Amino acid sequence: MVCIYNLRVAAHAHFRLTVRRQIFDDMQVSFFQRHRALFLVLFVSTLLIFIFGCSAAPALPAAPATPVSSAADKTTTLTVWHTFTDDKRATFENLAQDFHKIYPDLIINPVYVGNRDDLTKQFSAAVALGTAPDLILADRRQIAQFAAQGGLQTLGKFLDDTELGMSKEDRADFLDGALQLGAYPTLDYRVYGMPFDQEAFVLFYNADALKNFNINRAPQTWEQFAEWATTAAQDPNYGWAMRANADTLEAMLLSRGSALLTDAETRALFNERAGLSMLKLFAEMNEGGVVELKASDAKAQDAFASGNAMYYMGWLSELDTLRALQKQNKTNFGIGIAPLPQLNEQEKWMLTRGDFFGIPTSPQGRTDAQRARNAWFFVRWITAPTQSAQWVRATNAIPLRASTLQFIAPDLNTNKQYQYIAAAFEQTLPKLAPQPAHMHMNTIEEHVAGLWLAAAQPKADVRALLDSAAARVNQLLSVNP
Repeated sequence: MVCIYNLRVAAHAHFRLTVRRQIFDDMQVSFFQRHRALFLVLFVSTLLIFIFGCSAAPALPAAPATPVSSAADKTTTLTVWHTFTDDKRATFENLAQDFHKIYPDLIINPVYVGNRDDLTKQFSAAVALGTAPDLILADRRQIAQFAAQGGLQTLGKFLDDTELGMSKEDRADFLDGALQLGAYPTLDYRVYGMPFDQEAFVLFYNADALKNFNINRAPQTWEQFAEWATTAAQDPNYGWAMRANADTLEAMLLSRGSALLTDAETRALFNERAGLSMLKLFAEMNEGGVVELKASDAKAQDAFASGNAMYYMGWLSELDTLRALQKQNKTNFGIGIAPLPQLNEQEKWMLTRGDFFGIPTSPQGRTDAQRARNAWFFVRWITAPTQSAQWVRATNAIPLRASTLQFIAPDLNTNKQYQYIAAAFEQTLPKLAPQPAHMHMNTIEEHVAGLWLAAAQPKADVRALLDSAAARVNQLLSVNP
């Protein structure tokens, strides 16, 4: 407790800093170097982490000097386009204001541009007209599209910059796989996105129902998942309320050490051993009346929230919807949250999605180098541990850095969800993996989603279904961008 008290003091002191070259975050947690036995707890209403020990985290570099062209021009305004709404929008704007208070000559102007389709249209037009913003926040597939169009700079030169780059200690502070989320195999594995707002695909379960069977934790293996779901499937209830989408199969494949596509995104993998195992599991559970395949996300969510199903799989941001549906259905069971069951207990994987920072180029690839360095410095600042902690506290994001966790440690015993998630992780940190960003992913996902419906048919030939879908996907992947 002394450690946590000291860390709180450090956190409050940080926000009183106004000197430009002050070293940030001098009392951070670095469990990658010191204590790998740590429970990573997903952020629910607050993020709950069990931490062993304290040590210093990598320091944030000093801001680059900003040239002043005249006495009347003493500040630089950097515009950031984003699609955040509600709490995310307010939190981002507050962080932008905090940045300006610490660095008075750098102003961050957050501009909400509408939904993701709006962002795609406006950014493409802005690049062509030479009016692109200094930064954008976009999802992984948008970043890939913009980069392929020549609208974004690679971040490699910033990551390796001698003054503003990331040291080995800094990189080690990120969760395994986090910095690779913004790298693209179809773009020569170059990094174009810096992860910021990321969420995980998780297993939601009825914790009270499991306790009725003397089970007090989430299933650790797919065998346990099927067994407990079958036990719960007593009319009118069933074990698993699911929806026919690609995300579910993708996360299940990842939990078995596989993926939808190869790392290079050149060939389908879902028709190999892991995919066959997962689709057979579904087909058998469906035939036994354990699974209820719903026509939409909303129907599957409602079935779980009403207490009619033991399990539901989805993105962590869906928790608010599930809780609202509980009120509507007048149910109040505990919603447990855990990573999906894993094939290898010592190597757990999590599927992630969310927004990345990208640094645009100007027409013909020309760039104002000084503005770009200032933009990168803001990215470094807002993804630093203290600011990252503010972000995850206000959203359903997961912490991407180890040293972020110390600011969330005071919430250790304030939420029952911690007990569920801590038991599920069993001191094994997950590796983060992104969804593919191939140019044909929307069509590929339609083929993958159709597998659930096809496998639900009586006496379905799962092997043939997988091979047929993989052949169609491989044909798409063979088309050059």
